[in-house]
Amino acid sequence: METGKAATLLIATAVAESGRRWSHRLRETFAVCEVAEREALEQVMANLRPHVLVLDLTLPQLGRVEGLPSIQQLSLSTKTLVLTDAPTDSEGISALKAGAKGYWARSIDSAQLEKALELVRKGEFWVQRRLIVSLVAEIMSLAERRQEDPDGRLDSRVESLTDRQRVVADLISKGVSNKEIARRLNITERTVKAHLTEMFRNLGVPDRLHLALFLNGYARLYSLCCALPEALEPWQGVWSASV
Repeated sequence: METGKAATLLIATAVAESGRRWSHRLRETFAVCEVAEREALEQVMANLRPHVLVLDLTLPQLGRVEGLPSIQQLSLSTKTLVLTDAPTDSEGISALKAGAKGYWARSIDSAQLEKALELVRKGEFWVQRRLIVSLVAEIMSLAERRQEDPDGRLDSRVESLTDRQRVVADLISKGVSNKEIARRLNITERTVKAHLTEMFRNLGVPDRLHLALFLNGYARLYSLCCALPEALEPWQGVWSASV
């Protein structure tokens, strides 16, 4: 692997041609490490904790998207871009729910991949616009079911939160900003972010977006979808998902 101050990128694929094609271009921007099997992927994720992971879902022993959560738990700070041989909306939605920052075809060209990684590293999302349409449909369906059962209990992991974290969580689920939460609770924004970081760890979610999904039955994500910039190219959708 290359050394230096460049951001670290882990490429996990057993398709040698794809690995060569991606790494040739990306070594100009990242310190690149490559693995071709799950065991090596787990070791590098746990020890290196790369800034970004490009994960080919056809990696042997991964189990496709079902194996994604356990890989991400090895390094919660790593942003993951998932690539696949045959993209489907259902698999893409599953990947996003599992914490991936992007989902695209493995045939992506190197220049486009570099652009995707720049956004993913910043905490934004890289998905095809048609996937957003499918995601919005599912969000609306889940929101309707939640309205029909407003007293439904949340995941038992919520019980691990402190009283103050539950207050912050409730405000997050209602779409309240960090600044407004700080004002309402008479605390600093830094303290709000500290609570969020602890909740990410306790609930096993990677960021504020997935925390909102977890807490609010996916209903609030609809407003984020509506906020997508209209200037985006037809094939690209990007969300901001910072703490």
